[in-house]
Amino acid sequence: MPTPIKILDLYLVRHGESTGNIGREDEFDDDRKFDHPLSPRGERQAQLVGEYFSALPVDCILSSGLRRSVHTAHEIAVHQPENGAKQVEVHKIFTECNTGEETVGRTIDEIKKDFPLAVSALGTDASERVIFHGKDDTDEQLLARGKEGIDYILNRFHNGETVLVAAHGAINTFLLFAALGLSHEQSFDPSFFNTGITKIEFFKKGTGLFSDTHLIYHNIVPHLYKEMPEFNF
Repeated sequence: MPTPIKILDLYLVRHGESTGNIGREDEFDDDRKFDHPLSPRGERQAQLVGEYFSALPVDCILSSGLRRSVHTAHEIAVHQPENGAKQVEVHKIFTECNTGEETVGRTIDEIKKDFPLAVSALGTDASERVIFHGKDDTDEQLLARGKEGIDYILNRFHNGETVLVAAHGAINTFLLFAALGLSHEQSFDPSFFNTGITKIEFFKKGTGLFSDTHLIYHNIVPHLYKEMPEFNF
């Protein structure tokens, strides 16, 4: 049996509760109608998940360019220990699925006005609007995007780093499927609660126990139990 060689710890985190999650997007007359910000409860969830990761140094924090995701990632970055990531790398590959043509996206300079820790992810164009258009993508196409996202991460990080992706329920589903080598035709739908955390370990090819990819846990929310007892089950 070869010695296990871990190459990556990957955390998938869904954003905090947004105004879109609770049907309040019509309160806005600007682009927040389509690019939903966090609700007050979602802001607190983001703070709590940031505090949860305050004892765990993360080498890189990645995010989609949508407000609800960047805000959640920003709170995680703010709470990182001294040796943790201090920036949020924004990449359009992690944008939510089927956002619709109404969501035009924002440039990184526009995003930074609200979230100053945001920067363009390595290998992206800092001048373009950070949105992934795909109004009617099929599950097969979305799984391909999930594979592209996982490949992007593994091509950058393969020396035992810890990486966190703050994104969305649907794209996190396809990132999870891609990481585990599943097809787009599954008979189950994994839940991703607001700020739910999923951990996946990757090992050097041929060195993992039974498999080179391990799903350690999925959709845990211990940071919410005390203040939001409805999650305590």
